[in-house]
Amino acid sequence: MSIHSIKRAALLAALLLGACAPAGEPIVAPLPQGAALDTAGRPYLRTIQPEEGYVTAVRNNTRSATGAPGARYWQNRVRYSINASLDPESRRVTGTERIVYHNRSPDELRQVVFNLYQNLFTEEFTGRNSPLNTGGLTLTKFNFNGAPLGPLTQQQYEANQRENRPSTGYLTTGTISRVRLPSPIAAGDSAVFEIDWNYRVPPMNAPRTGFEDALGGRVFQVAQWYPQIAVYDDVVGLDITPYRENGEFYLEYGDFDVALTLPAGWTVGGTGELVNASEILRPEVRQRLAQAAAGNETVTVLPSAEWGTTGATTNGENGSVTWRFAARDVRDFAWATSNRYQWDARRAQVAGRTVMVNSLFRPGAPNWNEAAMFGEHSTEFISEALVPYAYPQITVSEGPIYGMEYPMIVFIGRPTARLELYQVISHEVGHEWFPMMVGQDEAAYAWMDEGFTTYNESRAVEDLFPDFDPWEQPRTAYLNIAGDKGEVPLMRHIDLVFGEPFGVSAYFKPGTLMRSLQRVLGDSVMSQAMRTYANEWMFKHPYPWDFFNTMERVSGRDLDWFFYPFWYRTVTFDQTIGSVTQTPNGIQVTVRDLGQVPAPTDILVTTASGQRVTETIPIERWLNPSTRSVTVTIPVDGPVARVELDPEVYFPDVNRRNNVWTPGGR
Repeated sequence: MSIHSIKRAALLAALLLGACAPAGEPIVAPLPQGAALDTAGRPYLRTIQPEEGYVTAVRNNTRSATGAPGARYWQNRVRYSINASLDPESRRVTGTERIVYHNRSPDELRQVVFNLYQNLFTEEFTGRNSPLNTGGLTLTKFNFNGAPLGPLTQQQYEANQRENRPSTGYLTTGTISRVRLPSPIAAGDSAVFEIDWNYRVPPMNAPRTGFEDALGGRVFQVAQWYPQIAVYDDVVGLDITPYRENGEFYLEYGDFDVALTLPAGWTVGGTGELVNASEILRPEVRQRLAQAAAGNETVTVLPSAEWGTTGATTNGENGSVTWRFAARDVRDFAWATSNRYQWDARRAQVAGRTVMVNSLFRPGAPNWNEAAMFGEHSTEFISEALVPYAYPQITVSEGPIYGMEYPMIVFIGRPTARLELYQVISHEVGHEWFPMMVGQDEAAYAWMDEGFTTYNESRAVEDLFPDFDPWEQPRTAYLNIAGDKGEVPLMRHIDLVFGEPFGVSAYFKPGTLMRSLQRVLGDSVMSQAMRTYANEWMFKHPYPWDFFNTMERVSGRDLDWFFYPFWYRTVTFDQTIGSVTQTPNGIQVTVRDLGQVPAPTDILVTTASGQRVTETIPIERWLNPSTRSVTVTIPVDGPVARVELDPEVYFPDVNRRNNVWTPGGR
């Protein structure tokens, strides 16, 4: 999900100037408040202790101490077959689904949980008279292995638990439904669920899904729309986290076959590949798609002049057309539709193969004529920087949702600036790697989802807009509350974080720290470590300690000094130039560490003649708990005009005013 709608933090104040001193004598920086830490120990330099469930998983060899999946790693799998229809006037989606659930765990499953996300839009959560109160999701059939199950009351469910009797149904509480199975699903066995349901699509101000009437047409961006089985994994077992709107999703991987029936003339983009294009698309549309797949330009597959009565489609049967999509190795399915979409397409080149990039938008949406190109650049850049995009297509759809991601389709709004449109597209496309291809628990560890994606988005923006600094905004937003009582640790469940700390914890702080980690490890090692992590956990469920351990394994370094304080605590980083002494052969620079966490120190010395010399104080020199000051001698020729710490601004220094020294003052 995009965070660009969060108000941008104010820029940092300008550097303060200090007093000068005679050449050849020490220039001592005035110490800011908190300088007593100069002699303090380092209480946050400690070893990370994983949670008990993870330790047990390592002991069981489903995970490993190296961060790679263990030799006995297992993961349940699911296959969805969904047939659904949408009435654009009433906004009602009616569906039936068949779910084959494969229990690959070593455990017998007596209970499963279903997520009914649309129940967020009920009176319980929105209020009786709210336009968001759609009535939620209505279940009209629920079968287990061919036998019908009915709803249970809370009292019946609790009685079944107390008396250990077989359940005869399901208990729905809010957005989750607990299903007590009449017979367990044995280890290695599978079960079939058949469910019928319906609901009304909520309006545009709903989170992550909705419809709107704008720019001369109605658009639906449809997500969290079908009953979805919850994860059962090797660390926490059954995931019973309800959907609370703040946190996102933790989902099983599997295959989807989805048929969506709409009136002729409504264009649909969704997860997966359209498998019946030859049946439902007009010949001209198919020809233009082939042209886009063979060339290097954006092709308008469906211009507005051809909307007419059937748009991209044939007349269908009885005025309706069924779009059939197939998706493999995905964790979700979403779709967007309108009878006023322009359809652009072009190809991206990924690891020697073609990935189709589709753009669906209403004419008049600012800069959307470039959306397909933006999708292509994002897909190609992140594929090259990380690992190749795994899927055959990506669809960028315009509509009421400002920014949200699903497998092979992203929902994008209408920012007015060209740069911002690219930022949102590159962010949401970046989510195809985290969490679509590497499927962590987004709600419990939002930084593994949004933080990694903020980092990759910034790298992509830096590539396409080289005159823009994409790192400044997330860094400044983080520093705006760093060390304040409002800041929360990254390891806190995101459902417990609200307001400004939400954006900082999920997006800005981890995105900033990933760039800091890049400086700690070096570009090539960082790339190797991230590629190793992504490859090993492709279509799997990593936890934070898998990431931490992988980074240490690939780099060959102990990184607890970095991960523990920044992830488990709310610490501040602050290095300052303590003194600069000009000598006949160069300068002597003393750096003081006033913060709570150390980092390697890059020192850039610029002489009056323009010579630039860089010296680095390695992290090892800062890790002694009693070391709060390091002095280095840097050979340079002639008078020194400027000394600066961390000139590339890799680290989130809370007081950069004391990072620069000049002969005339700070």
